[in-house]
Amino acid sequence: MISIIKGSIQKYQISKDSYVDLLTSCGIGYRVFIPSSYILPQIGQEFSLFTHFHVREDAQTLYGFTSENERDFFEQLIQVSGVGPKIGMSILSAFSRDEIEKLIEEGDARALSKVPGLGMKRAQKIIIELRGIIDLTQSQGEESSMLKDVKEALKTLGFDSNSVKEKLSLAEKLLKESPEITAEQLIKEVIRN
Repeated sequence: MISIIKGSIQKYQISKDSYVDLLTSCGIGYRVFIPSSYILPQIGQEFSLFTHFHVREDAQTLYGFTSENERDFFEQLIQVSGVGPKIGMSILSAFSRDEIEKLIEEGDARALSKVPGLGMKRAQKIIIELRGIIDLTQSQGEESSMLKDVKEALKTLGFDSNSVKEKLSLAEKLLKESPEITAEQLIKEVIRN
């Protein structure tokens, strides 16, 4: 499986089926399909992508993303039945990950269904199937290691996304009130309340 590609940009196209051709240092070139919302460096510049390698009977295709987080989200999207890689790329071209998560959290199938090729039924299916699976508390920003420990403990114990969000808010409050608290004490306090 190909999970990361780094190389110099040889050619790119930003359109309905956006792609970038990367030439790696070992002399192999790859065509990687990307969301059309990406702004790419100039031809000849180094560029790296986290990739998803998709294999079908008639094609082997690479889909690339600037962050591992976005690639993982794409892989969750295409797990929904009826949502293939092309629709997944259309969704990520139309909305950022944060926007999609907000639409899923709010159950806004109408806004999500405006993605070309998606439609209302598939938008509703995405919301239903991903609402309990994706980590809606995950943010691009930095979290303290103690908050990460709390989040992992809560997820391991089976708390759903909304409960994790509430408990993390409580953990942040407790950390501000008692900066000397240990991770173990913090987890116990959060679970107790």
